[in-house]
Amino acid sequence: MWDAVGLSEIEGQVYEALLARPQAGLDELTVILGTVAAVMVRKTLVELVRRGLASRLPGHPAKYTATPPARVAEDLLAEHELRQRRLQTHLQHLAAAYPAGVRRHPAELVEVLEGAHNVRNAFRRLQRGARREIRVFDRPPYFNASGADSFEPNELELNVLDQSRLTYRVVYERAVLDVPGRMADVWAGVRQGEQARVASRLPLKLALADDDLALVNSTSDFDAATAYLVHPSAFLDALVEVFETTWTRSVALNRPNSEATGSEPDDQARQNLIGLLAAGATDEVVARARGLSIRTVQRHIHTLMDEVGATTRLQLGMELVRRGLV
Repeated sequence: MWDAVGLSEIEGQVYEALLARPQAGLDELTVILGTVAAVMVRKTLVELVRRGLASRLPGHPAKYTATPPARVAEDLLAEHELRQRRLQTHLQHLAAAYPAGVRRHPAELVEVLEGAHNVRNAFRRLQRGARREIRVFDRPPYFNASGADSFEPNELELNVLDQSRLTYRVVYERAVLDVPGRMADVWAGVRQGEQARVASRLPLKLALADDDLALVNSTSDFDAATAYLVHPSAFLDALVEVFETTWTRSVALNRPNSEATGSEPDDQARQNLIGLLAAGATDEVVARARGLSIRTVQRHIHTLMDEVGATTRLQLGMELVRRGLV
C-alpha cells in the first residue's frame, strides 16, 4: 500500500507504530515491531525525519513523534505527482530520441506472454498505446479472472470511445452471441460507437493496435495460459490482412433504426438478416443481435421465403446461394 507513494514496507510499519504513541524511542519501537532489527528501525527513523513524516524531539535518549496523517497524505501525494511528471517528461525525451526506423532482431518480433494476468495486462497496454484504431476478434475462451467461460465488460474500451479517441472494430464469433447477457454488453459498445460484426467462426483471438502491434492466441494456447505479442513484421502484416478479409465477409451487428419498430426490413436490414442466417445463427440469436422479438424475426424470414418462392428453410438457403445473395 505504502509503495504507491514511494515508501517501503518497513517505513510504513515504523510510521504506523509511531502514530500509535504520542512519542516513542528506538528501543520501544524495536519491541513493538518485533521482527525488525534495531539498526533497521534506526535507519528508517532517520529517513522518516528526512522526508517529513516524523520529528525528533529534544532530549536524550532520542524520542520521535509522527507527523499527522492528513499533512503526510498531502505531502506524499504531491511528491508522487512530481515524480510522475518527471518520469513522463523523461519518457517523452526517450521517445523523441529513439530512432523510429530501428529494426528489431528477428528473435524479438514475437514476445511470448505466460499467465492470464500478463495477457490481460498486455491487452490493456495495447489499447492504451493505440493512436487511431483497435481491431478485435472476439471468441471464447477468455483469460478472465472470473473464469474462461465468463466475459468481463471492456471498461477501457467504453472510456476510450466516450472520449472519441479511437475507433473500435470488433468481429464476434457467433457462439459469443449465445452467452446469456452478452448482447447487452455488445450493444453498450455499439451505442458508444463500436463497429460490430459477426462471423460464423473465427480462426483465433486477436487484438490489433493500428498496424503496429498485435496480441494473438488460439484455443490450443489457452490451457498453457499463453499468448503472443507480434511486432511489425510479415507475421503482423498477415494478421492485419486476416482481420480485414474476415471483416469484409462478416455481418454487421450495428442495429438499423428501421428495425427498432419491428417494421418490415429495409434492404440493409434484409442483407444483415441473410448474413446472420448464413452464419448459422438461430432465431433467438438473430433476435438478440438485431434487437427484435423472435416473432418479428420469424416474420421477416417468412417474408424472405415468400420472395424467393421457398417453402422450407433448406430451400431458402439453397435459393439464396443460387441467387448469389450469400
